[in-house]
Amino acid sequence: MKRNRSYYIVLVLILFVVTYSAYAAYQKQKNGPVFLDNHVFQRYNEQWGLWVDLTAEKKSLLEKASEFGILAQEVMEINQLKESDLGRLKRPIFFPYSAEYMRGLQEKELFRETVESPIDQFIWPVLPNHKSRISSRIGRRWNTWHTGLDIAIPKNSIVLAAADGVVEESGRSGDYGLAVKIYHHDMNHFHTVYGHNQELLVKPGDVVRKGQIIAFSGNTGKSTGPHVHFEVRFHNVYLNPENFLTPYEEGVATSIVGFAD
Repeated sequence: MKRNRSYYIVLVLILFVVTYSAYAAYQKQKNGPVFLDNHVFQRYNEQWGLWVDLTAEKKSLLEKASEFGILAQEVMEINQLKESDLGRLKRPIFFPYSAEYMRGLQEKELFRETVESPIDQFIWPVLPNHKSRISSRIGRRWNTWHTGLDIAIPKNSIVLAAADGVVEESGRSGDYGLAVKIYHHDMNHFHTVYGHNQELLVKPGDVVRKGQIIAFSGNTGKSTGPHVHFEVRFHNVYLNPENFLTPYEEGVATSIVGFAD
């Protein structure tokens, strides 16, 4: 009888430790900082690297891969490219960093911006800087209903995923121009939409993380200037994005890059 009781006590203790560890990990995730992709550190398919427009740089895929210390085949695999695609690339492609290249960046003490963001809160879809501003809010505008928040920002600026999710749509979408739609299962099944981009960097089915680059901003579709049109939807009901965000540009900090997250 005493032996059974001892087993029971040990089992309860094990369950307590496991439960507490899971809770502590959740709290850490909930309250921890969110690292924002920038022009040096970018993510795709859980790898660190950089989106590169080879045409603009006037370099071959092999030359750029060699610069980052990786094989051309690795680049082709992560971008799902075939040999026949190489002569007609008209979009940025993702180049993963080698471990040696990553160490070099770390030694230079380059930085990423971070924001404190609870797990159940969206972040702003652009990097905080003095060149961006809110140009239009949700509500009636020009005798129509404006369905989201417009953030004026220079062309080819980074557009970020506002929360973890799965890309549902990525492509040309009427007045939205080149747009991305993300489904956020862990956030009450909300959707977010990012419109008028110049380049799209994700495709349907991609799993994205909060703060990950998903596009470069632009002026495509029905637009009067470069900006990001940002929407929050719940079952196709347009909600005010500002109700789910911190005050604009608040809570911004910097942190030395950590490659583990």
